[in-house]
Amino acid sequence: MESILRVGITINFDKNFFSNGLQQNVVILQKLLNELDNVKAFYIWEGKSINETFIDKDECILYSDLLKDDPAKLDLIIMMGFTLNDKIIINYKNKVKKSKFVLLQCGNQYIENMSFSLFDIDKKHSPLERLREVDQIWILPHYVKNIPYMSAFFKNDNVFSVPYIWDSFFIDAQINQSIYKDKKVDFFELNKNGILIMEPNLNSSKNCILPLFIVEAFENKFPKMLASCNIFCGDKLLKNEYFIKLILQMDIYNLRKEFLKVHTRKGFIDIIHNYGSIILSHQQDNALNYLYLEALYLDLPLIHNSEFIADYGYYYPDNDIDKALDNLNKIINYHSNNIENYRSKSMQILEKFSYKNSSNQKEYQTLINNLFYM
Repeated sequence: MESILRVGITINFDKNFFSNGLQQNVVILQKLLNELDNVKAFYIWEGKSINETFIDKDECILYSDLLKDDPAKLDLIIMMGFTLNDKIIINYKNKVKKSKFVLLQCGNQYIENMSFSLFDIDKKHSPLERLREVDQIWILPHYVKNIPYMSAFFKNDNVFSVPYIWDSFFIDAQINQSIYKDKKVDFFELNKNGILIMEPNLNSSKNCILPLFIVEAFENKFPKMLASCNIFCGDKLLKNEYFIKLILQMDIYNLRKEFLKVHTRKGFIDIIHNYGSIILSHQQDNALNYLYLEALYLDLPLIHNSEFIADYGYYYPDNDIDKALDNLNKIINYHSNNIENYRSKSMQILEKFSYKNSSNQKEYQTLINNLFYM
């Protein structure tokens, strides 16, 4: 019988669980690993305090405990919420023999390096350290074409794709903290025909530009069928003179003054309660996103161009505005009457990405076993 492998995943509790998907990624991975036969997974945490709303404190190891002369003993450390530098990795491996280190990179490292190099005017970011002492690098499946780049960046041939995993745990928590607790709600009907553009607007991979022109084209073709258009994560855009001049030229601004509004980042349930119910998305080389799965989970119409989920929601390929217009027209005319079919189909993709899915668990089990037993 194989001995139990003690696995730690790094997390920073000073970061909000709803500010991006990374914190949620960590928690869901920890849940998956604890489903495996020979693994006990912990959080390696830094920050002011443990977030006990979502975390069992008995499964937490303080990061500083890894730095002691007699450190906390872990077989595998997965760097996800924050990274350790090479010096720390070497010191730990010298103290805890046969320990392994994996970097699980949840973002698009190529896009990040390119964007910050070209556009980080404020000089607030530093590049990720090109770690040399990690045993493997794991990336998400929608970044597989970056494997050669990641191998070159880290000078490491052991770069592997891992399953994309999700759970409704966090969206359910938001609902339970809202006025909709213990209520059966048709979220689509709350703010019917309101457009929501919820891209982070940080770089070229996920932003509001193409969705805005989809909305304008639809408004010109079908005037006043849409109730509103709200852009989120847009506070920086309002400081950008180029973006402002672009908006000032748009019909959806000039012909319907109160139609288009820009907001800071807000919680998902807050958004669909107050602003709209049709999620309009666009991405380049970033084809999986928790936003998509949350929308499908709540039966909300999702217009997207992700080839990874082309059979779900309302798909348009690449930058095909005409196909997106057709989808938007279908939603307005038919989505209310198609909720049951939409829900039934969506459950298939949610099951595919569930951390409870045995196929996902098996892939992680194989990766970990190969680290130690091959």
